[in-house]
Order: sequence, then C-alpha cells, then structure tokens
Amino acid sequence: MEKFDRLAKRVGNFLECFAEISMAVFGLCLIGFVFVELWQLVKLSPLFAGHLTSFDPVLEKIITFFLLFEFLAMAAAAMQNHGHLAADFLISLGITALLRGLIAEHGTPTQNMLTSLAILALIIGEILMHWQNNREHHDNK
Repeated sequence: MEKFDRLAKRVGNFLECFAEISMAVFGLCLIGFVFVELWQLVKLSPLFAGHLTSFDPVLEKIITFFLLFEFLAMAAAAMQNHGHLAADFLISLGITALLRGLIAEHGTPTQNMLTSLAILALIIGEILMHWQNNREHHDNK
C-alpha cells in the first residue's frame, strides 16, 4: 500500500507539473493571438483603411480581442493560484461575457431580457457570496 501511495503521489506531481506547463504555453499562445487581433484592429482603423463602410468588422475584432484578453487573464489567475480559480473571478467573467454578447448580438427582445436576467442572477449570486463570506469572517472573530 505504501508503494502505491508513493506512485500515486509521483503521478499526481507529474500531472500537476504538466498542467502548469500546459497553462503557461496556452498563455503564451494567447499573447500571440492578442497581438494578432490588435494588429488586425489597427489595420481596420481609419488611419490605415481610409473610411469604413460598416462597423461590424471593427466590432467583431474588438469582441475577439477582449475575449482573448479574458482568456489570458483567466490563464494568469490559474497560474498564480496553481490551477485554481476563485468563484468570484469566474462569475465576473460570466457577467462580462454576457454583457459582451448583449452588446454585440442585439437579439430579439425576449433574448435580450433573458440575457439581462442571467446577468442580474450572476450579480445577485456574487453579492450573496460576498455577504456570506463576510458573515462567516465576522462569526469567526
């Protein structure tokens, strides 16, 4: 049984190391993608492209840029916390993603209302989570 425990610990350490290296490589790839999107956004600007016939390509590039930027922030947070992400960080990412979708898509009124309700639910959830954490913190004093 002791040999199995040592083997399991070694395998676990290897997998943890592999996950952290993979996350670092993923982060470096994301940095490259962020710069590519930023350059494409600059090329769409009036300085390089002249005049715009539609804002859709610019809006698409901006949304893609911020999406990649959020993934980069998530990878950085995971690296700093050894693969763990805080719930409030994930909730904030969800709120941001839903807001970005609401701004970009302009769906039907029903879809917009449902997305707005989902944003409200996430905000209420985050408030309740912080309220519960503060209550537990004060109870432990």
